[in-house]
Amino acid sequence: RACVIGISNDLKFTDFLDPRVRSRLGQLDVLFKPYDAEQLQDILRQRALEGLNEGVIGPGVIELCAALAAQEHGDARCALDLLRISAERAEKQGEHSVNQNHVRGAQSQIEADQMTPVISTLPSQQKLVLAAVLLNEQNGLKNVQTGQVYDIYRQACKHIRQNPLTQRRISGLISNLDMLGLVTARTISKGRYGRSKEINSCIPGNIDAPEIMKAAEEEMALVFRAAYHHQTSL
Repeated sequence: RACVIGISNDLKFTDFLDPRVRSRLGQLDVLFKPYDAEQLQDILRQRALEGLNEGVIGPGVIELCAALAAQEHGDARCALDLLRISAERAEKQGEHSVNQNHVRGAQSQIEADQMTPVISTLPSQQKLVLAAVLLNEQNGLKNVQTGQVYDIYRQACKHIRQNPLTQRRISGLISNLDMLGLVTARTISKGRYGRSKEINSCIPGNIDAPEIMKAAEEEMALVFRAAYHHQTSL
């Protein structure tokens, strides 16, 4: 008799198994809930005792690291990374203790470290679509619709002499950017005119997405330098 123990972040992973396998599996599910803030504090305090000198953790640092990690996903590894990077920042700055400002700085650093490679390695067409969203926002437009993004995208393609994709294809690329966490794309009904998306960038303010894209592809410098005619409504 064989026993199989599997661990997955996807609660529906068995849906992808062959029906014959599912019928014989007879699995017993054990769910591990995310850590809450108090549990994360206990973990952080224990690790701090083991890895840091006594007295170097300032008031509220453990609590802030735990709260930030609990709000996002309750992941102990992320909370530990936050504390570790906070301590490293304090050391680099010549400080004798870690304070809450170091934690805030560490949070920004982690966000940048995670998002920068995602932006820089986007395919060219997705970079152009993201640029179109950012260019609309730089012009003061929020909750831009798919047509407005597509209009700026077409102009950007013209500036760099590239053939544009269809609006339907661009709508799919917007959904991809949404899944990557670079934009939010909320589907709205326009009555008899069908449906569209309201699109906003969700890139943190401490991350300079245009500079990242320009460093990755020379053509993006021209895209962000060019002049555009913006549609305020469709």
